[in-house]
Amino acid sequence: MIACQGMNRRALLSSLGISAAASFTGLYAITSSSPTKQTWVVSLESFRANHADQMPHLHSYLGGTFLPYLTQIHRGPKMFLDAIVAPHTPQALVLTAFSSFAEMIEIRGKIAAHPDIQRARADRECGEAQILITSADSLQFHAGPTRRRDGIFELRAYHAPAWRDRPPAAVNAAFRRAGIRPILTASAAGEHVPRFTFLVAFESLAVRQEAWGSLEADSEWSELEAKVSGASIYKLAPYSPLS
Repeated sequence: MIACQGMNRRALLSSLGISAAASFTGLYAITSSSPTKQTWVVSLESFRANHADQMPHLHSYLGGTFLPYLTQIHRGPKMFLDAIVAPHTPQALVLTAFSSFAEMIEIRGKIAAHPDIQRARADRECGEAQILITSADSLQFHAGPTRRRDGIFELRAYHAPAWRDRPPAAVNAAFRRAGIRPILTASAAGEHVPRFTFLVAFESLAVRQEAWGSLEADSEWSELEAKVSGASIYKLAPYSPLS
């Protein structure tokens, strides 16, 4: 997990599955090559608890210490989620969007150096971390209705080499036909390629099941050669902003 303890730059990159060389070649090129079209770097960081009765303490840390400080030093989109179905439960997931890879490193460095956060994280189990790349029009944390607070969120990843560097238009068309409207569409960075990740808000588990069932029955979708490589379901943490 990023900054579970104080991390140097190389250790941080390693925790994200990114080699030092890749950080300066691939990631810098991705986030700097198109000055007219904003690119976001999205950090996904999980915080694990050993038992459900530890979640109130985790929420106290995330909502009472981590989020207030993050808000002070970073105005970008952010979201805090609690796992319902995931490879490890109980856990919380923090999604934070940055305008560049360099900004992410700078903000994470400040967080790792904060004394209160260092003390709070000293005895916390590290979870997983990953970094994604997305465009401004594919990041829609801020555009959601308030009913999202009562719904669920699914983080679903696909292994799809045929999609090359981004999902083809046929993917978005198939999603729309099935009633699936991602609030995040992103590609993996570093060594986790080719993988594409979608964060989708659903009003309920029943709506979610119906939507994915419709997608699987779509003949055009079946031709897109995408294999699910991971899926987790979350609810919005009570202290989380929607952006």
